[in-house]
Amino acid sequence: MVLRPDVAAAAIDSVPRDGRALIYLTPRGKPVSQARVREWAQGPGVILFCGRFEGLDQRVIDSREMEEVSVGDAVLAGGEIPAQYLIEACVRLIPGVLGKMASTEDESFEGDLLEYPQYTRPREWEGQVIPDVLLSGDHGKVDQWRQDQAEALTERRRPDLFERYQRRNGETR
Repeated sequence: MVLRPDVAAAAIDSVPRDGRALIYLTPRGKPVSQARVREWAQGPGVILFCGRFEGLDQRVIDSREMEEVSVGDAVLAGGEIPAQYLIEACVRLIPGVLGKMASTEDESFEGDLLEYPQYTRPREWEGQVIPDVLLSGDHGKVDQWRQDQAEALTERRRPDLFERYQRRNGETR
């Protein structure tokens, strides 16, 4: 079952573009990245088209110059959940939504690293303790610990990101 081109085009054409990207959510699209999300959040907005079942007639994708975007290597029955994913990723980057924009600067995918582990009270829980360095008050050592943890975690879980991080920083291990 493929969405008909005349019906889909009529729906798309009823929405003013106003400089906004027209995004078709599809597993065959280019994977979404934090950098792209940041671009969309800083721009005039986006228009999201959610396919269903087998998707959308290719002629509409081509004629309306739709940007095909994927949120991961899995196939869903429709684009509604990926649309919610993109909305959430973009909205949180709009100034004022999170309170402080600094909250978005030191997290996963910024600088090609995954975020370091987080801890809170109590100091000890089920025999596990917060690393001493985080309680030391030495901001330089805390920053270094966070950097080391982010690098180790990224290398272990996302070697693709870690390789990109190393290339960007002229490093090799």
